[in-house]
Amino acid sequence: MHTEESRRVQTLLERVQAICYGADYNPEQWDPEVWSEDLRLMQLAGVNIATVGVFSWGSLQPDEQTFTFDWLDSIMDLLAQHQIFVCLGTGTAAQPAWLSQAYPDALPVDEQGFRHEHGNRQNYCPTSPDFRRLARNLARQLALRYGRHPALAIWHVSNEYYGSPCYCERCRARFRSWLQARYQTLDALNRHWNTRFWGHTYTDWEQINPPNKRGETSFQGLSLDWRRFTSDMNLECYLNEAEVLRELTPEIPVTTNLMGFFQPLDYFSWAPHMDIIAWDSYPTRTTPPAHLAFWHDLMRGLKHGQPWLLMEQTPSQAQWMAYNSLKRPGMLRLHSYQAVAHGSDAVMYFQWRQSRGAAEMFHGAIVSHAGHEHTRVFRDVAEIGKQLATLEKQTLGTRVPARVALLFSWPNWWNLEYRPSLSQALNYLEEVLHHYQALWEQNIAVDVISPDHEFSGYDLVIAPLLNMVSKRQAEAIERYVEQGGTFLTGYFSGIVDEDTRAWLGGYPGPLRRTLGIWVEECDPLEPDMRNQLIAEPGGLLPEGVYDCSTWCDIVHLEGATALARFGSDFYAGHPAITEHRIWRGRAIYIATRPEKRALSSFFTQLLAELGISAPLPVPAGVEVTCRTGENGPFFFVLNHTEEPVSISLPAPLYVQLLAPGEPPAEPVEQLQLAPRGVAILKA
Repeated sequence: MHTEESRRVQTLLERVQAICYGADYNPEQWDPEVWSEDLRLMQLAGVNIATVGVFSWGSLQPDEQTFTFDWLDSIMDLLAQHQIFVCLGTGTAAQPAWLSQAYPDALPVDEQGFRHEHGNRQNYCPTSPDFRRLARNLARQLALRYGRHPALAIWHVSNEYYGSPCYCERCRARFRSWLQARYQTLDALNRHWNTRFWGHTYTDWEQINPPNKRGETSFQGLSLDWRRFTSDMNLECYLNEAEVLRELTPEIPVTTNLMGFFQPLDYFSWAPHMDIIAWDSYPTRTTPPAHLAFWHDLMRGLKHGQPWLLMEQTPSQAQWMAYNSLKRPGMLRLHSYQAVAHGSDAVMYFQWRQSRGAAEMFHGAIVSHAGHEHTRVFRDVAEIGKQLATLEKQTLGTRVPARVALLFSWPNWWNLEYRPSLSQALNYLEEVLHHYQALWEQNIAVDVISPDHEFSGYDLVIAPLLNMVSKRQAEAIERYVEQGGTFLTGYFSGIVDEDTRAWLGGYPGPLRRTLGIWVEECDPLEPDMRNQLIAEPGGLLPEGVYDCSTWCDIVHLEGATALARFGSDFYAGHPAITEHRIWRGRAIYIATRPEKRALSSFFTQLLAELGISAPLPVPAGVEVTCRTGENGPFFFVLNHTEEPVSISLPAPLYVQLLAPGEPPAEPVEQLQLAPRGVAILKA
């Protein structure tokens, strides 16, 4: 973390002095007589921070020349009087109607060439100079007015950037300029995009347009660069506001709320510009806990292990899904502590008071339409607030130590699912999750990081479906293995460079020497097709026969040894899992998609060889993580099952910080957890 960024985050932690606990609060939607009741209820619920002003542009600026801050002045003062801090939104996610009317070209144009009408949110052209000018000015006015307000703790820029592309003439022109900056010359662009295919060579920059159904879709390079450009333009909108906030309030951290594995935006390119990562977590009723842990670990990995903020979750139900089920008893507490267990220094909700109308009137809230505290949801929220208060600031700033890294890349994701392809079954997110889940079930801490991240701190680096790999990335992987690391990748990896051009000389391209193999052909399997993995004696995979699916690479050994072989088809007997012990480390290649049983067994053996184990021994279905720091370590134990569990704790004894009942709890040797129960233990 950079010094200035670190100082701003430290200021936030020192001011709040506890895990941030609160919700999105929209007082402008309510008459002032409701506000005093809100403050009473916030104190009952244990709220110490409120996110205010996220969608308030129209309430703060009724026309271009007028600002109306009186209502926000009152709310900021009231919150300060009640010792509640403010995460202050810039309000720019939904522009007011007067802006769209006065500057119609600030509205985006869709792929068919139709300009949007005013409405909804994130409904602006990201390159519009008028939108950017007015958004920046609003951020400036807020910073000038509230920069020294005692309630202000953190800035919240816009909200949940959608990353939707705009196809207006200005965006087309800006895309060409972006390409000129990237490639310098048309000759370089034509070479990198391989435009001689079908004779589509460009001879003038003005000939280039975004990929679209009525035009050019033949080049992966064009499609990939359009994705990169769109992500960059949205990032520029964020920076447009963040820069003025930092200029005027250099001590206040600046963030925006991300949305997990959200495909349109490359969050690894955004992360350096956010003082602290924040994200909005909305699992469904059936979302596996491993998936939720995976999302959290990405948020932690975006800034190299730095704690992050759970900015939003629903306290009860969402409203945009096909079926918006309630959270069952205990689930809100379990979800909240799972976030903290994976590095969050906040537990926050959307929303505080349930809206009376419009798109989110049925979205869950801490205060429902009933308007009082005598509800199940309010009681649950208040109980969590009480428990978090007992932790005070003990876990703040602590980190989750991980010896395993899982590589994830947005450009790789975009490129891998480009169509047409060899198989529509290729799903990057599912394949990465397949590996993550096998590790999560063994309670192994994992950092989800970019392929451009430094690897030296990890014993094991896993890179499923690393289809796109640059020469520089391959060299970093090679150095990592040279220095004693274990690198694991798999099928259809090392195929193209960062510009989507196929590596020549044999797959897996620049990883070939490190992996000690050559992939001659690849066989995408149809949905009803299976092959078998036959384990070699004495290898990492226990002897036996296992199913595999989706894909089979035909592999030749060039120094590597086979740990398993294919059992059927014309390539029966060919290597399916290989290991190359080279330099001080080793590189492993899995040439197919093993069934869950095989991958889990493989990791069990590999982790044992590397000396990597769970923080505590616990039964299946119980998650355990560790956060370490000056006051740690802290062990978070979460029962994701519907049954009570009993866990014998190894020496030394641990103090249970969250007992089922009134604190303080005594040191324990045997931990009892109810269904969906949670405990925090300290050495």
